[in-house]
Amino acid sequence: MTRTATSRLYFIAINCPPSIDEQVLVHKQWMRRQFGCRSALRSPGHLTLIPPFWLEETQQQILELQFHAFRSQQQELQIDMNGFSHFGDRVLYIRVEENPELGSLRNDAERYFHNAFPEMIQPDSRPFKPHVTIANRDVSPDMFVKAWSHFSKESFNASFPAQIISLLKLIDGTWTTIATQEWSEKR
Repeated sequence: MTRTATSRLYFIAINCPPSIDEQVLVHKQWMRRQFGCRSALRSPGHLTLIPPFWLEETQQQILELQFHAFRSQQQELQIDMNGFSHFGDRVLYIRVEENPELGSLRNDAERYFHNAFPEMIQPDSRPFKPHVTIANRDVSPDMFVKAWSHFSKESFNASFPAQIISLLKLIDGTWTTIATQEWSEKR
């Protein structure tokens, strides 16, 4: 899709519950205080299912209808977070333990939303590596070395049951949750 003045960014995720988001925020704020990193502070702690995509704001209502219609065979998932890791020298994150059911949910979401918005949402060619970002984009290689020296010695352990996905929109530079819903039918 070609970006226009009326296009907006959206993404779909599993947001961390408030108590865990507060713990994640402590680490994001440490990165801001130590290195001036602010990018990750623009969103709540989350696991991305559908990465950011551009959509005409006039289509938001259609997106929300499609979002609320999404269903997966996956039932409630247990999300286990354990320790820190990184992608290259630009992204620091909290590790999410491997979970085949989470991978299946992501695949269901990717298929569904790609079919609903084929020009805006493309299948991701990268392997699915669920994580909760604490610093990205505004981390220089020098900052990364110092930050990783800190986080490689830190621990982080948290778990939560998940059965709700969130639709987020970039509003005034901050990712804001505009809709939530359970992905499975109650049994």
